[in-house]
Amino acid sequence: MSILTLSDGRPVHLPPAVPTDYVFGCSDPDDLPLGEEVRAVVTLKVAMTRDMLATALNLACGASEEDPDSWDVAYIRQSVELCLAMEGPFTIQRDAEMHAELLDDPSVRDYIQANYRAVDRAYPHFAPKGNV
Repeated sequence: MSILTLSDGRPVHLPPAVPTDYVFGCSDPDDLPLGEEVRAVVTLKVAMTRDMLATALNLACGASEEDPDSWDVAYIRQSVELCLAMEGPFTIQRDAEMHAELLDDPSVRDYIQANYRAVDRAYPHFAPKGNV
């Protein structure tokens, strides 16, 4: 667990950051302009709810028409990280406020439930005790 101290002094207990080995951006030297080199690899920690994780995964992979139950943990995490890099945490947080409502739509319910199961596999700390 990590402890974050808010500006008013209250501590907030957070789970440990999930490790990643994927690097976005200029990770391939052949993609760099001549004479340029990578100056830094920046690590960003984003605290996310289960709905935010599912929203990010859906934004990254929703159009793939693949079964989320077949995705491995590395693919799920890379997809969430890609969405974070492209959309930003505040956009995902805003969109997550409505994501769970998709469970009420019979045309996408099975896919959204599989999306949540994928998130629970990749980020088990937040896995629910129920069946969703």
